[in-house]
Amino acid sequence: MARPAALPLLLLLFLGTGAQNVQVQIPAEVRGLLGSDVTLPCHLQSGEPQIRVSQVMWLRWDRYGGSQSVAVFHPIHGASFPNSGPYDQRMSFVTGNSRETEAELRDASLLLKGLRAEDEANYTCEFATFPWGSSKGATWLRVLAEPKNHAESQEVTLGPDPTPMARCVSTGGRPPARISWFSPLLGEGTEARTAGPVPGTFTVTSRFTLVPTPQADGAKVTCKVEHETLSEPVLIPLTLSVKYPPEVSISGYDDNWFVGRVEATLSCDAQSNPEPTAYEWSTTMGSLPPTAVAQGPRLIIRSVDESANTTFICSVANAVGTSRAEQTIRVRDTPRASTGDVGPVVWGAVGGTLLLLLLAGGAMAFILLRRRRRKSPGEGGAVGSYDPKTQVFGNGGPVLWAPPAPGPTKEEQEEEEEEEEEEGGLMLPQPGAEDDMESQLDGSLISRRAVYV
Repeated sequence: MARPAALPLLLLLFLGTGAQNVQVQIPAEVRGLLGSDVTLPCHLQSGEPQIRVSQVMWLRWDRYGGSQSVAVFHPIHGASFPNSGPYDQRMSFVTGNSRETEAELRDASLLLKGLRAEDEANYTCEFATFPWGSSKGATWLRVLAEPKNHAESQEVTLGPDPTPMARCVSTGGRPPARISWFSPLLGEGTEARTAGPVPGTFTVTSRFTLVPTPQADGAKVTCKVEHETLSEPVLIPLTLSVKYPPEVSISGYDDNWFVGRVEATLSCDAQSNPEPTAYEWSTTMGSLPPTAVAQGPRLIIRSVDESANTTFICSVANAVGTSRAEQTIRVRDTPRASTGDVGPVVWGAVGGTLLLLLLAGGAMAFILLRRRRRKSPGEGGAVGSYDPKTQVFGNGGPVLWAPPAPGPTKEEQEEEEEEEEEEGGLMLPQPGAEDDMESQLDGSLISRRAVYV
């Protein structure tokens, strides 16, 4: 129950009219559980020893700002409970209805038994004293009730529209409980509030709404209930249930069914809720081949022949409906080469190619080296000689030129022609003029055939 808007400033202040060292000690709020006993503490504190309490009174304020006296104590006349309709036999002073000492008079704590929802209100405790006048304080009594919580999933059937799939109920709480949902699915909670089993209490019902799909079947959701009477939230896990017809697929075909293969098998895989009740195998041509044997979700081909070259159909039924799947078979004359057989052939071809390349490169290097050695000067050719008839003068003195080396003999030319035929027409580099020159220490070049003096 909400606290009246006009009361907080009025009731939560100490409105003492006596000395400042006389005050009322009272808590701002008191909580009690529905049906239990609760005490509203109220004490007069004063450092004045001569002060005397002449009367104690409790006032109850309603939501509209009106008040009424619910308990009075007088030192001579004792306790009185006016307007005690709802408080009959339920209200009393903690120190008793007769008091003999001043200390007892300063304790005005009030006991309220069998707490009810209508007891929730603002209360004012007021002391009338002599000679300091009156002092008062206010408290807010809150009545709470702990709820009972439970949740359950609701089995639904596959459909296109959002449907409540789980329900979470918090019964008899005061104030109303707060309910929320945790789920990986894109659902939402819708809440309704009704009166609880006890007056002044509330029942909150929250439904988790979602489009029912096969993916939602078996999914986990959690209902979370929060209330101020609970030390921690209550978590209730649930498993959703969606009824849907079978989802069918066929496995087992490896694209290697050949004539003569034995015990070839197809499997009919079905997911459904509830479980499948019947499996039926057929072909697009009607009946199964003579060598095919159906064993529930399995189809066994005892011996593969041309009759297995067809499309097989598996039909699965449950309480919701029937679904089917197809698998086309292609029968081969001979088994298909496996991946393991192709590997060695490929690697053998690659290795052979590399070996041929290495041999060709070695042969080419050998031929080039042999030709270079044969045509190098100084290996069997004529050396330069001095002849006065060939003397010429250059910038550095006379230079004697050696006669050119004789050409190859007829046998050598025939041998070279044979080598060129063996080379298979390969274009080999021809030795250039630079082979006749020799580098000197001073950086100059001289001919190997010339004789310098």
